[in-house]
Amino acid sequence: MKVPTCAPAWLFLFTFSAADMLAQEWTEAQVIEKVLHQSPYAREARARIDLIRAEAAGRTLLPNPTAIVTREGAGYTSFFQIEQSLPLSGRRGLLKQAGSAAVSVAEAQTATTLWSLRSDVRLAFYRLVAAQRREVVLGDGLRDLDGVVAVLRTREREGEGSRYDRLRAEREMAEYRSQLALAHSETIQARAALSGFLPAATTVDRVAGALGTLADLPAIDLLVQRALLHRSDYLAEQRQIGRFGLEQRAAGRLRYPDPVAIAGLKRADVAPGRTETSSAVGLNIPLPIFNKGQTEVARWRAELDGATGRRDALERRIRAEVTGAAEALRLRRSATEQYRNEVTQAGIDLNRIVRLSYQEGEVGILELLDSYRVTRQALLRLLELEAISKESQIELDRAVGEEVSP
Repeated sequence: MKVPTCAPAWLFLFTFSAADMLAQEWTEAQVIEKVLHQSPYAREARARIDLIRAEAAGRTLLPNPTAIVTREGAGYTSFFQIEQSLPLSGRRGLLKQAGSAAVSVAEAQTATTLWSLRSDVRLAFYRLVAAQRREVVLGDGLRDLDGVVAVLRTREREGEGSRYDRLRAEREMAEYRSQLALAHSETIQARAALSGFLPAATTVDRVAGALGTLADLPAIDLLVQRALLHRSDYLAEQRQIGRFGLEQRAAGRLRYPDPVAIAGLKRADVAPGRTETSSAVGLNIPLPIFNKGQTEVARWRAELDGATGRRDALERRIRAEVTGAAEALRLRRSATEQYRNEVTQAGIDLNRIVRLSYQEGEVGILELLDSYRVTRQALLRLLELEAISKESQIELDRAVGEEVSP
């Protein structure tokens, strides 16, 4: 970017140096890959799956056997026996299935977290893209105005121009510099927001991306169907329903107690001075009189009802989110295209007409500077509309659960 020769030294802080141009430009794919594979947010989300998997495995382990050694003093009698609970009720198999379902739920919930994180990263990325482009627009305007000021200074030295015209143009340049300084601060803030998602010691100097959106959107009904197939939070609730059904069935098996098998050795005096050893077997069967698992069944039935309600409510919310996001994108994209078509060519013609008229003395410096200001405002407004449309596209992707394509 060209810097006016008359600009103060601090202006160099808000322009792109050669080093800046050589800095690495991060793409959206590079940033997302970095976040999803190395950021602490992703590691924490994936650790929850390992936690649920370990808990599920612990519920289906066989109970440890019990070793019992006894000795009676009234005559010599000793016992050594092993007791082991036998899982014959079928509850352990149901718990295994419920554990697998719980892991599947955790995976879907983790996918929800990561998709939300991905959407937040994309928003931060394209806000930085917009901030960089805002600096470029203002920098280009400052460069164009610098050319006008140079001409005015030459005319003033040659006695063909007025001092007022030159001062008024320089005053306009001061406005550009102040806006450029603010734009640079916004870029720094946007860069810091994006860096907050990345691993430590990761530096993002510049990003490269386009603010374009889809030219055509699928029908809303189709988008809703895609959302119900891909939204991992919706899938998680569906899987919870299956899991709680298995938990309820497993709780119902508590009415069928698991027997405890006993096997061991008995050594005792059978006559004065005579001791014999023989085997001993037994079977303990708990009697399910007071606790038949009824409270556990009621608990999991309530969990099942709650999950069903959450799924139905989430389905309605997904329909509303997708519909709202799609309509917002259509309206904002339409406004952006209309504004671009109405302003772009008109701005080019306006600048050309005013420059020629100023050179021929038909208009004054105020009209010339006003044309530059209007052009700059139009470009900034178009950039704002493009950025808003891009954010709407990302929010639609978030609502559908995948990146939307025709």
